[in-house]
Amino acid sequence: MLSRRSARRLIGGEGLESACELSAELNSEGKRVTLGLLGEDVASEKAARTIAGEERRALEEIEARGLDAALSVKLSALGLAVDEELCFELLLALVAAADEKGSAVLIDMEHSNATGATLRLYRRLRERGLDNVGLALQARLCRTLDDIRDLAELSPRVSICKGSYEEAAQEVVPAAKVHERFLRAVSRSADSASLVGISTHDRDLIAESRRLLSLAGRARANYEFQTLLGVDPALEIELLEAGEPLRVYVPYGEDWYPYVSRRTARIGKR
Repeated sequence: MLSRRSARRLIGGEGLESACELSAELNSEGKRVTLGLLGEDVASEKAARTIAGEERRALEEIEARGLDAALSVKLSALGLAVDEELCFELLLALVAAADEKGSAVLIDMEHSNATGATLRLYRRLRERGLDNVGLALQARLCRTLDDIRDLAELSPRVSICKGSYEEAAQEVVPAAKVHERFLRAVSRSADSASLVGISTHDRDLIAESRRLLSLAGRARANYEFQTLLGVDPALEIELLEAGEPLRVYVPYGEDWYPYVSRRTARIGKR
């Protein structure tokens, strides 16, 4: 059974205040931040609107404190399973607010059964002229390379990760092929994305991604490495000392158990 004590190193606290204070510390160390309110799979419009309101407050704090931080959102927390139009309404308001404040929003990619809807809502945002929005893509999903190809015309901001959700076998590539798929996703994104995020703690993947980004002629202003709070602080130091741009995901909130359970399981497999 996970306890708050065991979860502490992986989250920025249970409240926005503590998460912002930690984000300021990370900024002072040369690290950008993605701030994410924990919570997913809401079952009512009221719950979705409550989370959206809290995320709007996070955007206001980012601006007020002058943080080098973006906002991460999970569409299941914004009511995607309740009503797709409700979700889009709340997402649009957040992305537009972030745009006004000179900030950005990263849409997390969740279970594969939500991938199609997530991509639809992302395209609708871009059709409205909003380009301060990024999208996480999971390399282990069979469809991801095709999704990168289909998104190329938009020059999207993408974040490539392995993926940590439990999925049906037909939805994911075999574990032995995830490494290769990750690098293919990076290579394809390097050719088409406006910003490429490399979201992994795997040093081999990082080294190969650096090589691929260099071959593609990517300037450091057009990519970044992305890590999760508390997973591998030594890696963060190594990246910064190498002059690489680094962003740390700082999750916070009372609904920490699902996130920490996934992270702990993945760390245990490393």
